[in-house]
Amino acid sequence: MKAFVFSDLHTNYKQLANMEDYIHDHPEIGAIIFAGDLLNMGEPVGFAQQFLGVLDRLNVTLLWVPGNNDFGMGFFRLKAKFPSLEGKIVDFEGQKFTGVGGSPASWAGQYSGETMIDRKKIAGTIFVSHVPPPGAHNYQKFDNYSPTSKKLSDVPKVHICGHIHHTWGVAYLGTTKIVKLAPLESGFYAIMDLENLSVEFGQFREPNKIKDIE
Repeated sequence: MKAFVFSDLHTNYKQLANMEDYIHDHPEIGAIIFAGDLLNMGEPVGFAQQFLGVLDRLNVTLLWVPGNNDFGMGFFRLKAKFPSLEGKIVDFEGQKFTGVGGSPASWAGQYSGETMIDRKKIAGTIFVSHVPPPGAHNYQKFDNYSPTSKKLSDVPKVHICGHIHHTWGVAYLGTTKIVKLAPLESGFYAIMDLENLSVEFGQFREPNKIKDIE
């Protein structure tokens, strides 16, 4: 199974339609991994409802954490139907998922979000946060290189994050693969194979038209 992975949609209706069309046309995608910022300063509530309607039509699993713009009634409507990964371990397709939301949020630094997860429990997980971890640099646009030899304890296998719009790609902190997302607001997304955890990046160039990043 594969997952559609995105962050920072920021109430862009055209890109939400692009995402729905893409997932509808790719039945191998059975999950959406979302790293926060669906809304803009908690608004509009109607966009959160529109997003929920897309999820109902697609009938896929949502694994997500809120961003620093996701609060208020829109956030609570989303959380009521799809509880976030914060403070828990979720088993899905042979992988364990967890995460933290808000800002800052990182397994490698400080965390001041609403719900914490015990650091000892995140080892070997796919960890989702809105803010990227400190210390990750040199993001590569293709997932085709190996981690460094530096060994860190109690770390996830993969860390998926967004928030900083101009930086994206794959990097490593020790053995942890960092998947840094550019905003879906600008059409950027990633596809992750949930068996081997490989990642491919793409971009919706125009409404309802898709072209892979070259």
